[in-house]
Amino acid sequence: MNIDYEKIHNLLINKSSKIGEVKYQISKNGVIKIKKPKIDLFCFITKTIISQQISDNVAQLIWNKFCSYFENNKPSLKKIPNINFLENILLNIGISVRKISYITNFYYISKSNLINKRILERKTESDFRDLLKKNLGIGEWTCDMTLIFFFQRLNIYPKNDLVIEKVKNKLYEIEKKKINFDKIFSPYLSIFSLHLWEMSKRVLK
Repeated sequence: MNIDYEKIHNLLINKSSKIGEVKYQISKNGVIKIKKPKIDLFCFITKTIISQQISDNVAQLIWNKFCSYFENNKPSLKKIPNINFLENILLNIGISVRKISYITNFYYISKSNLINKRILERKTESDFRDLLKKNLGIGEWTCDMTLIFFFQRLNIYPKNDLVIEKVKNKLYEIEKKKINFDKIFSPYLSIFSLHLWEMSKRVLK
């Protein structure tokens, strides 16, 4: 899938022409791309579950520990021979019992091929969410992250993300009005969301 990020960036600039602060921040960010994932679906979901409700820095440290148990620090479903191997790693990296149960449950689902990349990539957004949310520990936020960063869907808006919510409210305050971002920046809400995360480093100071 070839995505013209330069064209999308210019469209976002045009769409924000009447929202001064948003246009300025998007321009300052420059062209933002969704990087292709270097891990399989199981590992992506594992990483996302690990990162739930903790800071990015802590999540990255824990993920690095998880990766260290695999050759060349490259985990994959194929490299996990059984549930005991996985559970031992998860116990050693210091995540909650609840998260361990979520990850091991998804391991069973993945090994059984009940959910895989091929199945999910053919689904509509609604069906995708319905299927993935049947699994313990996977809610809207995890679906959003998977749709954006693993499947590179371009029109996903993670409204349950705390940073995005804070940036939105700050922009309302700066612009002195509420803004219908969903309407303005569709069908590129995923890219717009990446801009919100990037601009958070400045507007939330």
